[in-house]
Amino acid sequence: MKDRVRVSGRGGRFVSAALWLLAAPCMGNAAAPLDEEMKRLGVRSALVIASEAVDESPVWSPAGDALAVNIEGRWGRVDLGSVALEPGTWRDKQPIGVLNPPASLSRIEEGTVEKWKKSGTYGARKVVMPDGTTVELRQDELSTKLVVTKRDAKPKTLWTSGFENCHSLALSPDGHYVAYICELNGVVVTEP
Repeated sequence: MKDRVRVSGRGGRFVSAALWLLAAPCMGNAAAPLDEEMKRLGVRSALVIASEAVDESPVWSPAGDALAVNIEGRWGRVDLGSVALEPGTWRDKQPIGVLNPPASLSRIEEGTVEKWKKSGTYGARKVVMPDGTTVELRQDELSTKLVVTKRDAKPKTLWTSGFENCHSLALSPDGHYVAYICELNGVVVTEP
């Protein structure tokens, strides 16, 4: 199952179990905002929610410091302002950051999620960033390709999944990141 994220230094355990920790405090030593942790590890992507049960597109908070995620019909909020990442691999051994400890979701009211949605940019398979870069999750039979096209440049495929459907792009408020669902892994944040 090469589509699943494999965490380095943890005996190669797979990260795929559904998480639903409601109203639980974040455990462990949170390190820094997600963007700083991604830079520290030198990764473009981070698995922020490990769950095969994500139901709807992730929704960014207006400040970009949190995501609302619907798992099995319930909305939860994951704080991205203070996280710790550990190295992992996926997509033919490409590096990815994985939250350690795993994300702890706190309950968020659906009304708040609806307010957050109004300020967001979404696309089932494609979004255009403020600088004109197009980010696409192109379906190719039973797999998905993450394709990034910078303004006036040729498309570049960052990865291709084996048999995993990835979809539901959400552009971050600052226009630097996209969050999306990969059905065998969960919610991923990528800096295209």
